[in-house]
Amino acid sequence: MAVFFTAHSLPLRVVGEGDPYPDQVAESAADIAALLDLGAEPGLTWGVAWQSAGRTADPWIGPDLLVEMARVASEGATAVVVCPVGFVSDHLEVLYDLDIEAEQVARSVGVRFARTPSLNADPRFLGILAEVVRRASVE
Repeated sequence: MAVFFTAHSLPLRVVGEGDPYPDQVAESAADIAALLDLGAEPGLTWGVAWQSAGRTADPWIGPDLLVEMARVASEGATAVVVCPVGFVSDHLEVLYDLDIEAEQVARSVGVRFARTPSLNADPRFLGILAEVVRRASVE
């Protein structure tokens, strides 16, 4: 099985040197993987992949999730779990790019597909956001 933590890709020309975005996504993925002890699971791999790249001639941040899904399938993975860590709610890039497009790719390469649920309006998540706003308003 392979687990991919995803975020929205951006054109490389937009993400210049020193932009923290790719590193922040990788750090979030590593923190979650460590919390879940994914490295200790035999036969399980995890990594960062990028989704929702625009259809332009410009190169975008990679590796692309759909390409990575095909790669791990060719290496023997039988299932893929996607955690869209770069998104907090269900919208086009989650509902279409993952729930439709990535699931179709999974079927075509012969692996099972699942994704973690989005936070959406979870009261615990909203409480954390409210606390961040409260603290920022006092500073």
